[in-house]
Amino acid sequence: MTPFVQPCDAGIIRCFKAIYRRNFCARAIDLDEAGERNIYKLNILDGMTMANQAWDALTSETIKHCWDHTQIQSDPTAAIDTRPHADPIAWKIIRTFATMQMTLPDAERDLQAHLGERYVDSDWRPALEAVLIAEEDTEMASNTIDALMQAASQRTGLKIRIP
Repeated sequence: MTPFVQPCDAGIIRCFKAIYRRNFCARAIDLDEAGERNIYKLNILDGMTMANQAWDALTSETIKHCWDHTQIQSDPTAAIDTRPHADPIAWKIIRTFATMQMTLPDAERDLQAHLGERYVDSDWRPALEAVLIAEEDTEMASNTIDALMQAASQRTGLKIRIP
């Protein structure tokens, strides 16, 4: 749960502290070589300067890797969702049918052509029937399609069902 509540705990703070400690030790060694007695003495300004340098030394790549490790954000390089109900082109075909710019057979044919073997008639039949039920009320059909599209694209393996 910690990476979700405190994502910087996934390695960013650890890297920052490691860089700060390395700089602090290097400073102590330099002071020792210069003949200083209290090599660990540090005033607030020096501490803040070293913290700023440690933060600047953190690369954006390190931060990205730490955030990716938490898995709380989507990976833009991940494969596109291939679930049929998440396919925006399939829903565009349904929407075109809803606005009466194509016939039912044309919509079915276009869906089959676009989805190929991923097309299952019983999964898409309720969406097509919802448009038919709306008859010529394109606003009602469009609203129904929007609701179905939003619900279907957010769930894995969802079967479209209209009560």
